[in-house]
Amino acid sequence: MSEPLESDPSLLVVILDVNGWAWTQSPLTIDNALQQMIIFINAYLALKPENKLVVLASNKRECKCLYPADRNQAPIERDIRIYEQFRVVDATVLSGVQAMLSDAAATMIEGEEDEEGQTLMSRALSKALCHIHRVEAESSAAVKVWSRILVISAADDSPREYIALMNTIFAAQRMGVLIDICKVSGKSDSVFLQQAAEITGGNYLKVDTTRGGGESMLQTLMFTCLADHYTREVLVSPTSETIDFRATCFCHKRIVDIGFVCSVCLSIFCELTPVCSTCQTKFSFRVARADSAAPHQAVNGSLKQSPKPAAATAAMSTLTLS
Repeated sequence: MSEPLESDPSLLVVILDVNGWAWTQSPLTIDNALQQMIIFINAYLALKPENKLVVLASNKRECKCLYPADRNQAPIERDIRIYEQFRVVDATVLSGVQAMLSDAAATMIEGEEDEEGQTLMSRALSKALCHIHRVEAESSAAVKVWSRILVISAADDSPREYIALMNTIFAAQRMGVLIDICKVSGKSDSVFLQQAAEITGGNYLKVDTTRGGGESMLQTLMFTCLADHYTREVLVSPTSETIDFRATCFCHKRIVDIGFVCSVCLSIFCELTPVCSTCQTKFSFRVARADSAAPHQAVNGSLKQSPKPAAATAAMSTLTLS
């Protein structure tokens, strides 16, 4: 792979988590987070006229491309006091997020409170990689477009999308796409997104929302995620020593040394379960008897049937998962 040059353009794909339930659990409101993200996007576009931008928004049910906007969308009124590209990006992203939040609130289904805090990021990352592939295919051979993804996450991990998410992470690694993670809220650090940043060479940063009214998110984005591939070669990026690549069970999020693995989706469990909670596969069990002696023994040159095994021996059996 060629080395990045200072004159090479960049492509930034921003994935915004718009899970309304997850943002209500965060000290940082989604309105404040959107304002800081808009400032960061404008700063990125101001760095170089050749820079390209794609903004995606994802929640539990859908993933939409907010920018570039659909051609059928109504035109935005002009304002001579604001730079044209900034105005289009700001208005398009804000209106798109508002529409997704309104649709999610209108279509909320009862009995889904346990999963409201989870956002499916695998489809958003897959769509981001598709955009990157299309832009790189349309660019000329003489110009190298360096692509990266920024994920602003507020929700917890969704165990059922583990396989799809890991496939997108390895695809991004093969394409040379960096994945930066800005974790805003959640009960704990995202194990999946930590691995995404580590494998692809990006940064995983958790925003401290307890100080400064949540303004540290903008500081984190500007000082860590704004730099392109060329600039990162001469900067010392923050590192995280808390990333654990050991196996974690999907049921209790505990680190396990010995566990049970689903033969269909490779989900890991710390306890034996008849049904996989990830892919809903029902397992069949069979019991294999282990006899302690052969059915017949030779005594004084004649065959004699061996006595029945003891009760403790007869009760021994091995349980195998098929």
